[in-house]
Amino acid sequence: MSSLLLQLVRAHAALATAMLQRLDLVAPQELVLLFLQEHGPTPQSKLVHFLGRDRSTVTSTLQTMERAALITRVPSSADRRAMIITLSDKGRGLCPRIRELWSELERRTFGGLTDDQRTELARTLTELRQGLTPAAIRRTDDDHEGVATDEH
Repeated sequence: MSSLLLQLVRAHAALATAMLQRLDLVAPQELVLLFLQEHGPTPQSKLVHFLGRDRSTVTSTLQTMERAALITRVPSSADRRAMIITLSDKGRGLCPRIRELWSELERRTFGGLTDDQRTELARTLTELRQGLTPAAIRRTDDDHEGVATDEH
């Protein structure tokens, strides 16, 4: 099952990557653009948290996006060490196309499923994801503490 899941994730990511290339974007640039469209000017630290990536990786992504004129980065007036990220007109113009791309990706990935199958798949995937949260993993580790294992 894990192998099959990994194959699905890789195929889905490869398709998404190819589709994003049509817009001259790479992951997670589309997430940044949609986040900024929804939330407006945002401190860079909030994007780091949202993306769940390390600060240096997000900084590199944002610098690339700034060079492509998709966003602007300016020091915060409240804290000169903090950067505020704002969607540019060019970036804003891509957001409807990104949403269309995501709809197409979802159709291509899940279009062969009935509504009931989609609902059940979403429920199952959510349940599986919740089992892999850091807290759930810690509980599993705690359950195995003190248990003798026969490792040779």
